[in-house]
Amino acid sequence: MVPCAAALVYRLAPSDAIGSQAVVLAFLGLGMAAVYLLGRHVAGGTEGVVAAVIFGTAPFVVFSSLRFQLDLPLAALVPLTILVLLKTDGFTHGGWSLVAGGLLGLGMLTKPTFAAYVLAPLVLLVARTRRAGAWINVALAVLVGAVVSAPWYGPRLFGLLAQITSRSFKQAAEAGKPEPLTSSALLVYPTWFAPQFGILAVLLCAAGLVVALWRRQGLIVTALLAPFVLLQLLQNKDLRYTLPLLPIAAVLAGLGFGGVPPRGRRVAGIILGVVCALQVGVTASAFPRGLTLPWVGVPLVVESAPRRGDWHHREILGLISRDSGGRAATVSVVPNDNLFSVSNFRYYAARDGLPLEFVRAWEGDPIGVEYMILKTGALGPSWTVEKPRRVGERLRDDPHLARVYPIIADFPLPDGSTGSVRARRLTEAADATPAALSREVEAAVREALADVARDVEGLEVRVVHDETILKGRVGRIEIRAASAVVGEFRRPKAARLRVHDVRVAFEDVLVNPFAVHTAGRLDPLDAGRVAIEQVTVREKDLQAFLGELKEFRGASVKLEPGAAAFVITQPGPDVAARIRLLPADDRPFTLVAEHVSVGGIPLPSTFVNWVVRNYDPSPRLARRLPVPVRIGRVDVTPEAVRITTKP
Repeated sequence: MVPCAAALVYRLAPSDAIGSQAVVLAFLGLGMAAVYLLGRHVAGGTEGVVAAVIFGTAPFVVFSSLRFQLDLPLAALVPLTILVLLKTDGFTHGGWSLVAGGLLGLGMLTKPTFAAYVLAPLVLLVARTRRAGAWINVALAVLVGAVVSAPWYGPRLFGLLAQITSRSFKQAAEAGKPEPLTSSALLVYPTWFAPQFGILAVLLCAAGLVVALWRRQGLIVTALLAPFVLLQLLQNKDLRYTLPLLPIAAVLAGLGFGGVPPRGRRVAGIILGVVCALQVGVTASAFPRGLTLPWVGVPLVVESAPRRGDWHHREILGLISRDSGGRAATVSVVPNDNLFSVSNFRYYAARDGLPLEFVRAWEGDPIGVEYMILKTGALGPSWTVEKPRRVGERLRDDPHLARVYPIIADFPLPDGSTGSVRARRLTEAADATPAALSREVEAAVREALADVARDVEGLEVRVVHDETILKGRVGRIEIRAASAVVGEFRRPKAARLRVHDVRVAFEDVLVNPFAVHTAGRLDPLDAGRVAIEQVTVREKDLQAFLGELKEFRGASVKLEPGAAAFVITQPGPDVAARIRLLPADDRPFTLVAEHVSVGGIPLPSTFVNWVVRNYDPSPRLARRLPVPVRIGRVDVTPEAVRITTKP
């Protein structure tokens, strides 16, 4: 919902800054209004005003209002939804129940984690329902929410849980986040609550929590504590995840302010106003800098100093566009710095309509990469710098690679480092004859096959070339083998697949002629097409291969005429289907699923594509491949899967 709202504003005022900032500020206003109304509903008008001011001036809310992210809009919809849920009066009011259903759908369209913040109060209200008519309203609200959110969630439903689990734990572990339920993990949010919310607001929230418990206002307390406990159980900790709790904390702070004696409220209000104004100023200007909370060692507020440095995104993109003559090109952005990463350049290229495709730092060889953007100094978060560092070291230590990717421009960057652009240049010829270089390419191919093939029998390598091979251009490289075990052997514990009767052709190949001739090493740079013309995979070999893949360890396969019958065991109901492989224009192959069932229950055809989308590896494979890959006709028999050249 948030990006689409920004796109609508952009249509009226074509400025990316205006479009994004206007939407974020609109959600900030909506959030403050919702907090005021919720505070007034729970306690009174004065408490509502105080709650709205505390929320709108909280340091992390100010910090988030300067960034185009989903968390502040999410934080605005949480109190609004809880307010409307209260307005349903236990779902006895049909009109408010329908509005609540619509907000539930819009909240889910804002961010999938919306459910975590409203589920507890929703369950609490439903548990109090006693009338039959109220249950009908509950069902209508859920139905409306499902209808509103279904267009986005429908095609993604089956894979969503795995994505959330991966981000909450697997990616958090890769980023070096502490294990859940350890003292360091449990103290992250409590330690940063004051910089996030404000010291005075924290004190008022604590007082308001006592008042709410005294008044038995359990729903507002549950709305704060239930999602907080859930977030504590997750390994991935980020202040953005607790931002949607600040509106509820602000309402409790309003309750705490309401406990101030009437004679002292004017003075308390003045003090609160001054503190809130100072919070906004220090957060938005980062002045004075370096203020910390005593004994805790965290900043007084979450600072967001203005950034006036020029990272030369447009100049770099303009340089590449001029150098490429305006044609489509693939650019590898090697660093992963916050302001100098592939996301930054992809965004500006999309905004300016440039026909450039961006990829991250390449691994192994820069296959398909025509331009590289690099920088010195900081390369990004510690858990992502290894690959950019390897690329930099390779260019520094490998004169043959640096020769075909010379630097065409340098740019001084605001952090004191230097950005550089390298372009692929193959204008010089290797000091050899075409025939001699052809034999060297053949030998280099045989040696390079050890990375992807073992136990090769009957290997034949054929190189078709002309004089342009001296500049690295090879018309066709054909590889044949009677039998081989293939896999990504550079990776530890790589899955292995035994194949027979293999014929693979690489057409319009580009190699580094200097690396081949001088070092005897195959450095592939590009290819017009890779064609898998002939392969035979027997059933037992396919079953053994799937057993080595983590995603398919619970899968069994049986080859049938024209299709492979899969049964995939997983937590919850098992999935069964007959799968056919067909050629496709935009990927190596496409999967066609038939007779799909979940838990033994046949699925209607309208749901089949949702299952296939979750299990079909071909779109992800196509995105990872640096060059187009085509396969021949696929024939499945009870004995084997055979790929043959089309007649």
